[in-house]
Amino acid sequence: MYLELGDIFVLAVIATFAMFWWNSQTVRQLATRHAKARCKELDLQFLDGGISLNFKSIARSPSGSLVIRRSCTFEFSSTGEDRYQGEVLMLGNHLQEIRIPPHMLP
Repeated sequence: MYLELGDIFVLAVIATFAMFWWNSQTVRQLATRHAKARCKELDLQFLDGGISLNFKSIARSPSGSLVIRRSCTFEFSSTGEDRYQGEVLMLGNHLQEIRIPPHMLP
């Protein structure tokens, strides 16, 4: 069996998408951990147990390599009756910033 150039290209594209998906799942898990830890630190309730992951841009890491910058949104509550939306910014697999908007204190 011989592989033609077209077959190799298709396999490379499939492998690239698989690696991107796998990396996105890892980033989602890390962002969820960071968001839950910040909510616990601020005595907030992390809602729905999930996070939505959005591609923002390609940027340079502090080491100089190209990485994907992602924005992950999550919902939290301070009193149990309201909902607020926070944001976790990830640079590659590293936490860049967690944004918690102003909210009511319990």
